[in-house]
Amino acid sequence: MQNPPLSAPRRRGRRRRLALLLTVAGVTALHAWLLLGRRAEPDDDLPEPESAPSVSVQLRAAPPAPPAPPPPPVPPVPRAAAPRPAPKPAQPAPMPEAPPAVAEAASAADSAASQAQELTGAPAASAAEAPEAPVAVVPAEAASAVVVPEPEPEPAASAVAATPAASDAPGALPAPPVYATALPPPLLRRYRLERGLLWGTGELRWQPGAGRYEASLSGEVAGINVLDWRSGGAIDAAGIAPERYVVRRRGRDPQAANFQREAGKITYSGPTTEFPLPAGTQDRLTVLLQIPAIVAADPQRFGVAGARIQVFVSGSRADADAWSFHVEGEARVAGPDGEVQALKISREPRKKYDTRVEFWLDPARHYLPVRARLSSAGGGDALELMLESEEKLP
Repeated sequence: MQNPPLSAPRRRGRRRRLALLLTVAGVTALHAWLLLGRRAEPDDDLPEPESAPSVSVQLRAAPPAPPAPPPPPVPPVPRAAAPRPAPKPAQPAPMPEAPPAVAEAASAADSAASQAQELTGAPAASAAEAPEAPVAVVPAEAASAVVVPEPEPEPAASAVAATPAASDAPGALPAPPVYATALPPPLLRRYRLERGLLWGTGELRWQPGAGRYEASLSGEVAGINVLDWRSGGAIDAAGIAPERYVVRRRGRDPQAANFQREAGKITYSGPTTEFPLPAGTQDRLTVLLQIPAIVAADPQRFGVAGARIQVFVSGSRADADAWSFHVEGEARVAGPDGEVQALKISREPRKKYDTRVEFWLDPARHYLPVRARLSSAGGGDALELMLESEEKLP
């Protein structure tokens, strides 16, 4: 049985496939001949590399340099003859110690000179500069109080010990003047205390009677007692006459100043320093009452701008000095019941770390401070007291 003849399109397809297979076979055979036949022939076209000529190098050491000729010898310098030691000066004979009376007199003159400089505004000669025997000095303590900042001493400052016999020393200057006073009746005053960002409350209690008095100033901040001052003594022709002034500070022992009227001197519970005790001397608490009493006794004289008041004031840390108050004039300030036409009086500091005091005295309230500001010349926040209320005591 014979296969049927292929159609024309199918015949043409078979021819094309056959031609493609023959072409592939021929190309494959050609590649094989090129690869296998050429690898078997020697590679004569590539020239062999020529060998580089060798060069030999020899290193020889350089000949040593000839030695330098030695320098000519230096002629020796003749030695100077050693100077003969100078004879030692004879030791000066020791200065004889000054007798107690001379030291006391010089101490009193120094203290009086300090007072004169405050009262007259001119520097006074110090007794230590006179051709006398050396005077023993006692360094003053550095201190600062919570309400009335106590003065810090300068590095070279010193307090001179004084005794009652010093008032009889030659050249001693007079004490501050004595003024008439009009003291207020017994009363209790409440203040608002402010210092920087802190504030609290304070109480000033004044209780006179039968020629004696008791006074206290206390303060609290956030329920903590930060101020406790107490003063007690007599009332005489010069006004308030303190006998003992005590300051208590939290976490410290009390410190006290003793005003010995019969002996005429001020002594302290800690330091051995002493100061003379002139009439009218105040402590740092009673000066808040004595100054208003002086103005109230003579407002025609002390209630005008330009007037001055001098008072000798002592703290509790062996610090005492003459304070000079200057009347600046009238000023309106806030009071417990509105604005008050007050009399401003101030005390300027005389030295570093001294206390600046400013009072605004109310004529309607016995010239007692309706406001007070106390600060230190050395810087820091000032402490202010502003009257909030007042009541009479029996």
